[in-house]
Amino acid sequence: MNNIKKIDLFKHKYNYILSNINYPLFACSLVLIIGILTLFIYPIIGMADNGEFYKVMNRNDVYYLHKNTDMFLGYFVKNYGIYKYNNEHVNLLISTQSIFIKIAIFLDKLFTKDHIFDIRFMAIMFLIIEAIGIYLLIKTLTNKLNNYKYKLIITLITILIFCDTGYLAYYNSFYGESVNICCFLFSVGLLIYMIEFNKFTWYNLILFSTSSLLFCGTKQQLAPVGILISLVFFIIGIYLKKKKIIRILSFILSIIFIISSVLFYKLLTEDFKYTDIYHSMNRGILLNENDPDKILEEFNINPQYSLLQETDFFEEIKLLDPYKESLIKDYYEKISLGQILKYYVIHPTALMKVLKISFSNGYYIRPKVIGNYEKDTNKVFGAKSYFFGLWSTFKEKIIPHNILFTLLTIGFYLYISISRFLRSIKNSDKKIQLKEITYFYVFLVGLSQVVISVIGAGDADLSKHVFMYNMTFDLILIYILSLIFENKTIKSQGGFKV
Repeated sequence: MNNIKKIDLFKHKYNYILSNINYPLFACSLVLIIGILTLFIYPIIGMADNGEFYKVMNRNDVYYLHKNTDMFLGYFVKNYGIYKYNNEHVNLLISTQSIFIKIAIFLDKLFTKDHIFDIRFMAIMFLIIEAIGIYLLIKTLTNKLNNYKYKLIITLITILIFCDTGYLAYYNSFYGESVNICCFLFSVGLLIYMIEFNKFTWYNLILFSTSSLLFCGTKQQLAPVGILISLVFFIIGIYLKKKKIIRILSFILSIIFIISSVLFYKLLTEDFKYTDIYHSMNRGILLNENDPDKILEEFNINPQYSLLQETDFFEEIKLLDPYKESLIKDYYEKISLGQILKYYVIHPTALMKVLKISFSNGYYIRPKVIGNYEKDTNKVFGAKSYFFGLWSTFKEKIIPHNILFTLLTIGFYLYISISRFLRSIKNSDKKIQLKEITYFYVFLVGLSQVVISVIGAGDADLSKHVFMYNMTFDLILIYILSLIFENKTIKSQGGFKV
């Protein structure tokens, strides 16, 4: 009898504790705690340079204090120099990432008053933005859940996923993914928050548009996402018929995003156009092909260039100088995005080949060959941190890396989404309609990056190019789990399935 009373007392205390937790605030606090332990406490975790950093660093007056081969791929570097005088390097990249770097440099100088840039000044901004985004996500996803255990599960799984070292390590780096992670989480969190709580105000729309612009402006590959965001604003304008000011603002922002998407795509320098064309042909169309000469003839290109098949633009020992004038004239200038698209339409087996490779890399949150530790930790070259890496390890080791699993997953999501959307139309439930449109936008962001990456760069650095597929997969997974719990809650109250 006493044991039963003790069990009842324990259950009562347990339920009391769970009922008094502010889950959105709890999630926000966990993001900050885990993030600080990962990014700021020794051994500090970050990501080594794979050769991409120079594009961003040169534009933002930052340089390596001690340049050596160990820092490429093997070791993460925390401190960088800041140019005191004129920066003679060519500005290679137009990216919204520069905004964060310049703010971080300003903060660093404000506190340290030296010309050494500690990259953690940038990481703290990313971490705070993610924490706010997770707060909004949890507040929305747990809003209709009366069972506190369900709320706790959603919160902990969200933290398990988005506080994974595979994600957080990007914040201590100059990779554009650092901006993608935090700004995408914030923008999606804010959008579903506006829908759930009917908070369509002018300042929330401006915040959403700002975070979305920062997200899709990091790299040229994401520029087409601006069209998707434009459609989101257009749909919001259509749905909010009674709020005239918000409706007009939504249509204006829709137009702005179309223009921004086109302008940003055109700002790409010739240097990077050559890189993409080189990879889209030699690491894409010609990859694993037995008759490259014949394929090149379809593009009206001299078959002698088949010797470039499966080579990389950045290889140290090159068969041909990738900037050679004859190569530019006889190779690059004969290949356009339209021609590449046309080839894949006419040759669907070639498209399927690169898609299979792409989806097989679509579940690696962290690149395979990039180290996470500073050199002074005495870790081996390229060592990875698994401090909070359960989710990235699970995706790498357990989830099937093949196109069949991907198609089944996509099919399952589309079945749920379309069913809910059609049911919501029948019930005239605009809130659910907008939610499903939001997550369909999330889904299209991920899918578009897979297609754009294989068409635009083949399998070159693929795990990073399809990174957004990882994020969208994880966001939709959490959403589906919340729907399962929401349906259980409604059933327990004697209601009908959502």
